[in-house]
Amino acid sequence: MSDPDVLRVRRICSDPPVLFVRTLSSTSDTLRRWVSEGSAPPRATLLCAFQTGGRGRPGHRWQSRRGDLTMSRWILPEECSLAGKAFIPLAVAAACLETLDNLHLSGAFWKYPNDLYAPLSPGKPGGDVGKLGGLLVEPVRKIGGEPKGWIAGIGINIGTIPPDPAGRDFSPASLTGLAGEGRPLPGPLSLARQLSQRISDILEHGSPAEIRSRLEDRLLWKKRWVVYSLHGKTHIGKIEGLGDDGALLVTGDDGRSCRLGPAVRHLRPVSVAEVHHG
Repeated sequence: MSDPDVLRVRRICSDPPVLFVRTLSSTSDTLRRWVSEGSAPPRATLLCAFQTGGRGRPGHRWQSRRGDLTMSRWILPEECSLAGKAFIPLAVAAACLETLDNLHLSGAFWKYPNDLYAPLSPGKPGGDVGKLGGLLVEPVRKIGGEPKGWIAGIGINIGTIPPDPAGRDFSPASLTGLAGEGRPLPGPLSLARQLSQRISDILEHGSPAEIRSRLEDRLLWKKRWVVYSLHGKTHIGKIEGLGDDGALLVTGDDGRSCRLGPAVRHLRPVSVAEVHHG
């Protein structure tokens, strides 16, 4: 832990260990480096108050503000009893949803494969949803090539987000909006500690079938027609649920079913204009 920007490391919690640094470029990149060098405690969570270079899926950045949750969790190979590494991201998503439920912040959804969404107007059935957070799970190796597990990056908007004059391809949501005005919310330190522990619980005791069931109940746009990109081509289909391997099950407009893996991109509902055009 010798980088100039991470010299002042505070240990917030010991079981599992939660480490705090005020400012970092990326919690995932820093934690990956510590793991590769052998300087991170097992099952460590790294949290920062402000992240300047957060990453999403390839080609995307995760923009965070002070007061939001930006954390990364080291998942050990021996910590995971799940069948197959494909379920690691699903376990992290389930842990996020369950942590929010335990805090009485229910109403969030999981957008396959790695986003959290929430209603922009809670209590309004059928209202618009916005992006609440993002997840990114990546393998990590020790220097020399030995596998050391995975780094799970988690970003969640906590405070109210002002309008973006430049525009986005999604509307942002926040825990403040989900909770309602005047309701106290946990801070990033408390939320990170609870999330880290919930990840441990699900990895140790969860089964693929249980995780699938939890996420099926909160699968965004289930039974709705969506547009998505796969390998550079655009498709239309109806989301049916999750397969045994955790893949997204979709019925195409030709009636044929297919399984979509994490390579799917730009998943969104079919617009009225697209319906009329079709």
